[in-house]
Amino acid sequence: MIERLVLATLAALVALPGQAELAPFVAAYEVKYANFEAGRSTLRLTPAETPGQWRMESTADATGLARLVAGGTLIQVSTIEVRGEQVRPVRFSFDDGMSRVDEDIDLAFDWAGKRVRGEAKGEPVDLELVADLQDMVSVQLRVMLALQAGKMPTTLPLIDSNKIKTYRYTEVRRERLKTAAGEFETVVYESTREGSDRVTRSWLAPQLGYLTVQMEQERRGRRLLSMYLQRYQPDP
Repeated sequence: MIERLVLATLAALVALPGQAELAPFVAAYEVKYANFEAGRSTLRLTPAETPGQWRMESTADATGLARLVAGGTLIQVSTIEVRGEQVRPVRFSFDDGMSRVDEDIDLAFDWAGKRVRGEAKGEPVDLELVADLQDMVSVQLRVMLALQAGKMPTTLPLIDSNKIKTYRYTEVRRERLKTAAGEFETVVYESTREGSDRVTRSWLAPQLGYLTVQMEQERRGRRLLSMYLQRYQPDP
């Protein structure tokens, strides 16, 4: 389903040299499935109520024919603790926008006890919390800060529902790219996972703190999903 593709895509979306300071922003994207318009996606970063924590929210709405298979607004929210270059998710939730809750996710990260617990798609979750574990949204902030510091990780563990998966990141080239939000110099990264035939390619703009301005996800050379930056607003 399109929701699943958007969810997986957002996990590999954004990437942010020296220590950087976080600042709120809103980024809006056009989403396409194959060559057809599929919807709109918005990524928003704001300070959380607790000092040292941030709230990153990703929403997606289907448009056109995609509305026939997608429900309401897909919402993912991660509360994230940031200490220097250390990024730790505190809580993650996913709502697929449907009245039923059997696809929803709610996870709490206990870093002192080294466990992640909660519920995912109607099943209980209780897993060992591995070092540098990220959720489907916090991974974006983790990569952003790593690139700001010039320390992009080659791999990152990610919790997807009730499983922990490891993604590999590889820089492939640099390219100047025109978007609806402007023209940017970009660094192109690929994200892959062992056992999967999908490749996610992201164009990251240093001018915007390595925000993703374009993304393409392929499977066996065939484009599945793509996202294009339409609007970027700092300090909204």
